[in-house]
Amino acid sequence: MQTIQIQIQDKILQKIGIVAVKDRLLKEIEYLYFEDAAENINKSLQESGISNENELEIARQKSWEQYKNDFLKDVIK
Repeated sequence: MQTIQIQIQDKILQKIGIVAVKDRLLKEIEYLYFEDAAENINKSLQESGISNENELEIARQKSWEQYKNDFLKDVIK
């Protein structure tokens, strides 16, 4: 881990405070981390040949069947 130093206008610090600036920058850095992770996951999925849409449709159908069996067995035949 590294430390970075940046210059911020006094006007901004007076308006929102150093804690708010620090929190905002940390959230932006976390976003970059998760964006990179998502790109790596998508790349791995594409390389694997797994179809997200197909897998989601299969899961949706299984969930619907389970729901019908658990809650609608006397309503839907």
